[in-house]
Amino acid sequence: MELRPLTQEDQPALGWLMSEAFGGGRRPQDDGTEALPERLQLGVFEGARLVAAATVLDLHVTWGDQDAPMGGVAGVACTVGERGRGHVARLMAQSLRRMREAGQYLSGLYPFSFAFYRRHGWDWVGEKRRYRVPTHAVPAAPEGRDVRMYDGPEALEVVKPVYAAFARRHRGMTTRQDPVPDWWTRTLEHGGSRTTYVHVHHDPVTGEAGGYFTFRYPERDQPARLGEFFANTPSAYRGLLSVMHYYGTQLSHLEFVAPADDPLPLHVMHHDLSATLSPLFMGRVVDVPAALSALRPPPEAQGRLALRVRDDACDWNDGTFAVAVEGGRIAVTTATAPPGVTLDIQALTQAYWGQPALSLLRYGGRLNVADDAQFSLLSALLPPAICYLQDHF
Repeated sequence: MELRPLTQEDQPALGWLMSEAFGGGRRPQDDGTEALPERLQLGVFEGARLVAAATVLDLHVTWGDQDAPMGGVAGVACTVGERGRGHVARLMAQSLRRMREAGQYLSGLYPFSFAFYRRHGWDWVGEKRRYRVPTHAVPAAPEGRDVRMYDGPEALEVVKPVYAAFARRHRGMTTRQDPVPDWWTRTLEHGGSRTTYVHVHHDPVTGEAGGYFTFRYPERDQPARLGEFFANTPSAYRGLLSVMHYYGTQLSHLEFVAPADDPLPLHVMHHDLSATLSPLFMGRVVDVPAALSALRPPPEAQGRLALRVRDDACDWNDGTFAVAVEGGRIAVTTATAPPGVTLDIQALTQAYWGQPALSLLRYGGRLNVADDAQFSLLSALLPPAICYLQDHF
């Protein structure tokens, strides 16, 4: 077996593998002549035959007022006859090494199985709500609704700053500035025979856009779903919400996905309203020293911490780290003192994303604390946060 990066010549074989794994056996549309996208693709070969593959996207996600580099793992597949032989484990191990070399100290993926990827160091981070809203229960338009409808692609420059401001309020949203994938084309383009409508709230005084949602009428017998719903002000949220009321002449319910801090229940409470809570996706700290060093501690955070991390998949993460916090900066070296806090890479990952919070992880028995002062310092470095990510890869 050989593990190596894929080339242009390997693309037809990759198309067949993706068809088997994700396409239900439908014949691939790409004949392999399209240019190789800007991403890392790794494959396992038995002779000349491609039997497993994985892709790592070069992504950047919001982390408060800064951005963080993240390796987005996608397209992990193995042909049926070769499953259970450790090929994907090899791909994950090599992908992690490549991410570390590229400076991607974080990684994320959407799993087919949470248990499978947890064995390789990823764990669930963040929560999302999926609403099913009865349109008749949504309040009608307040006076001065100030919502304008755009034809999909025409809204691009209007909604870009809305998205950027919303993303800064949450941890882990793609910046949508990376060339691959083209998130905005996916978001605003029309879908086959269906038009993408973009409803944008404009402030009545400044004229600035404060929120938007995208919508396509559903295919027959399919649920009516909003593509995105992002609002940065209370008036924008109320104004956009009221548009759902007027869709009630055609649709009894609308569905949309939102972060855990979404205020819909403050505006709509009805026996027919449903909200399903589920994990957002899976994250991983790829490089512990780099990830900790990238944090911006609050001014009051000062001191030293000995942090023991267990990571069975990445030997560079497995050990005890001396974390020194001084003057708004963090220095990470190898520790000689006994650890004040001990946890595995999965728990550290969750605490790093901030949801579930470090205090909940402690309460749930996911870490051991030998020194409460050191735990308090770690809590200051890794405060609770609301994670969100709507872009799938």
